[in-house]
Amino acid sequence: MKVSRNFVLSLAALLFGFLLIPRAALAGTANCPVEPKSGVPIASGDTYIGSNCTLHTSGDVDSFVFSGNSGDTWQVILGLNGTDTQDVCLTVYSPTAVVLYSSCTLFGNGFTSRVADVTLTATGTYTIALTEAATNTQNYAVSLERLYPAPPNAQKATLATVYTGDVAWITDSNAFTFAGVANDTFEVSAALPSNPTQDLCMNVYLPDATLVYSSCTLFGNGFTTRVADITPPTDGTDLVVITAAGDDATVPSYTLEVSCLVGANNCLPPLPTCTLTDTATYDAATSTLTMDFTVENTYAVTWSAWLTDQNTVTSLFSVSQPITNPAVAITKTASLAKEGKVGVLSTFTTPTKGIVCSSWVQIATGTP
Repeated sequence: MKVSRNFVLSLAALLFGFLLIPRAALAGTANCPVEPKSGVPIASGDTYIGSNCTLHTSGDVDSFVFSGNSGDTWQVILGLNGTDTQDVCLTVYSPTAVVLYSSCTLFGNGFTSRVADVTLTATGTYTIALTEAATNTQNYAVSLERLYPAPPNAQKATLATVYTGDVAWITDSNAFTFAGVANDTFEVSAALPSNPTQDLCMNVYLPDATLVYSSCTLFGNGFTTRVADITPPTDGTDLVVITAAGDDATVPSYTLEVSCLVGANNCLPPLPTCTLTDTATYDAATSTLTMDFTVENTYAVTWSAWLTDQNTVTSLFSVSQPITNPAVAITKTASLAKEGKVGVLSTFTTPTKGIVCSSWVQIATGTP
């Protein structure tokens, strides 16, 4: 995905350039390896396009592999590149070689691309196979994007901010994410500039990859903008994907904006919070220290506690504490001989913020 590019290439020049482009010359794009080569690694946000991305005979197979987890949703886009001389078939296989998707282009009827949305049923390595039914030379492009969980290459969209981008090669997709708030309504809009040369399509997905909006501009009929009013049922990360209509051309320029249309929370997600308190007591008869904690955290943390007695600090526990909301009471105990006054320090920590909540109490245990 590119943002705020300041130049435009004609489609013909762009396609010619990609036939010659070397690997890594553009972020997210690469020429296919020289044949014979199979099982080429491809990741979310990647596109293979170039002179080596060519099928030559009916027995020629180009394949790409990616790793995914059970429950993920991925999108594979195949597009014919350059002159259309032969249809290409796209097949997606599971780790156990089960066909999850299979379809071919029909360029004679105007269908020069294929899009496969695949929900993974197992964790492992998946294969994308490209073939042709007859012997003829055909160049292609193939792209991969993860839809769920949200792709790591997505641009985070801030409310009421205009983003300028382009779809710079065929099968390219631009992914944006925004923080959805349950029951508030967001307006998501994509617009072409004046005198556009290619229509764009906008798809909006909920955090679980449910498609809630899909539409394309029709600039030839005066429709240069797509606007979606989205009301997420839950808090989470919503996804917007921009592509060129047909996935067989480019969009030199467009703008995208996410705004708050209406909502009791002003479309702002609740601030993360945590609570950690401790009421400690000591039973001299059983030499037992009892710690009655009140715990609340709206994000996952590591919960740790230490005992300080005399000149010694001893770890009591350190555990992962999942989201706990509303607050709950949790009691923990420890064996402890009389040590005079002792202290218990407990903390919630995260890898990025360090200590986010803490508690410190002192307890008299009696004379040793």
